[in-house]
Amino acid sequence: MLEFAHVVTGATLATKIGNPAFSFPLCLASNFLIDLLPHWNPHLYTEKKKFGCLKPKTVLFLFMDSSFGLILGLIIAFTAPDTKSFFIIILGSFLAVLGDLVEAPFYLFDWQNGLVKKLIAFQRNHQWNVPFWPGMISQIAYVLILLTIISL
Repeated sequence: MLEFAHVVTGATLATKIGNPAFSFPLCLASNFLIDLLPHWNPHLYTEKKKFGCLKPKTVLFLFMDSSFGLILGLIIAFTAPDTKSFFIIILGSFLAVLGDLVEAPFYLFDWQNGLVKKLIAFQRNHQWNVPFWPGMISQIAYVLILLTIISL
């Protein structure tokens, strides 16, 4: 899944559950669970192996996706009724993308770490990748459903 979908998942869990003792572990686990849904991702690992680094257009795409996710997470958090809920939503959104964020040093700076490599292998084996348009449509539909749930 793209980062914006992970962020909205975390924000939804944090908003609807509220209690950090329950929502935070679910937000963290959601990163791995929703990757089982059909979606499209840039093929970072393949690109890194083939070219030794990510292409500039891929880095730009990642920046745009992350920025869009940050904006969505903040918009949702600013609808919180109080400061405590605001921070629960922000942290829930962060935890929902953490599984992907820890991979960033490997892809962007060639930081070699055995644990991160194992995480990347796990994530690569637990993705339901589909072609671009079906994968984007499924993610947009998924996020729209989550936004509807938040508004209820």
